[in-house]
Amino acid sequence: MPARNSGGDSVPPLRRLITSLEQKQFRYFLAGSFLSNVGSWMQSVAQAWLMLEISNSAFYLGLDGFANTIPISIFAFWGGVIADRVDRRKLLINTQWFLLFLALALGVLAQFKLVRIWHILLFSFCTGLTQAIAWPVYQAVMGSIIPRPQLPNAIALNSVQFNLARTIGPLIGALGLHWFGTAGCFYANAISFLAVIAAVSQVTIPEPASPAPIPKSMLHSLREGLHYMLESHGVLWLLLLLASTSVLGVPLVTLLPVFARDILKIGSSGLGLLVGAFGAGAVLGAFGVAWRGDFPRKGRFVLRMIFLFALSMLGFSKSLWLPLSLVCLFISGFSMISFSSVINSLVQSSVPDHLRGRAVSIFVFSFGGCMPIGNLLAGWLAKTYGAPSALLGQGIVLGLFVAYVYTAHPDVQSLS
Repeated sequence: MPARNSGGDSVPPLRRLITSLEQKQFRYFLAGSFLSNVGSWMQSVAQAWLMLEISNSAFYLGLDGFANTIPISIFAFWGGVIADRVDRRKLLINTQWFLLFLALALGVLAQFKLVRIWHILLFSFCTGLTQAIAWPVYQAVMGSIIPRPQLPNAIALNSVQFNLARTIGPLIGALGLHWFGTAGCFYANAISFLAVIAAVSQVTIPEPASPAPIPKSMLHSLREGLHYMLESHGVLWLLLLLASTSVLGVPLVTLLPVFARDILKIGSSGLGLLVGAFGAGAVLGAFGVAWRGDFPRKGRFVLRMIFLFALSMLGFSKSLWLPLSLVCLFISGFSMISFSSVINSLVQSSVPDHLRGRAVSIFVFSFGGCMPIGNLLAGWLAKTYGAPSALLGQGIVLGLFVAYVYTAHPDVQSLS
């Protein structure tokens, strides 16, 4: 079905794929974010491998993921409140400078063989704390510079650049591990933050036609945002499903180093292939959402994609053959980015601009703020029952929950 524009007319297929790129500021924003994300994924692979080498424990991989994501659980809502009260552009630039410093400092420790487990955990926590503010601000800035009819396309293209970086970054990170070591990957990530700082510096956020008054307190701001979002029953169930994928689906990524080293026995270069396969699927899924544009019955689409994600978890958990594992990861990446992009656009399209930061923070909490529980659960289950059994069990639970929502809450299917 052709995508719909704001006037209801059909849009040519090629144009509807890249319609938001007509905005010059968005092109700068997207390019800078892409370069920065490539560096971040390089560091992610290098850091996971470094932690596994130092600790030799799947539990510490889970604990490192917990340290990185727990700040999002605690502070994501407040990040959204702050995004609605201050200059979003300046705040986003300042967070990127701090992330640059963290990557540089960890690189120095790794280069001089001074890094310890607690160093990695501390830097992961500080990075997560900064991202708890930066993530809602980033989404709110993007929503502010894009006209509302083009917002679903912009969100999907942003997912394309993020997951294209997820595909390229781990592969470069695996090569960097071999050629330059972990410190080199950390330094490259530090440099990459300069790209997004330069891009955001070129962005001008338009003033709203009738700006809303700032509430008297941050607590009042938080309650206002939560109340607005909770009024939508269908969106609420989608956010609950999104949270469930964070808790139950997180082992698919967190435990990849264990699968690479102990199950598939393909080493650090093979880890890059696994993460790259997930990212390649996500890129295709994001392009698909961008191409479809503003399509009807988005709720049904989300439910089907989450169920497909659960099935791919089951397939990967039982696979001992690398090509099959890569196919399962490709499907999981395709489905995850498809449902998360659509949920994001539904959330942002349902609120006025002065509530955008708080609405996005609820999405961020559902997507990333629930990951600490999943990371700890993944680490404990993998240690107790083995990584394949942990992934299998959580995939089954996720599939059953999706089936329940599909049958018990038919109104979710009609969301558009």
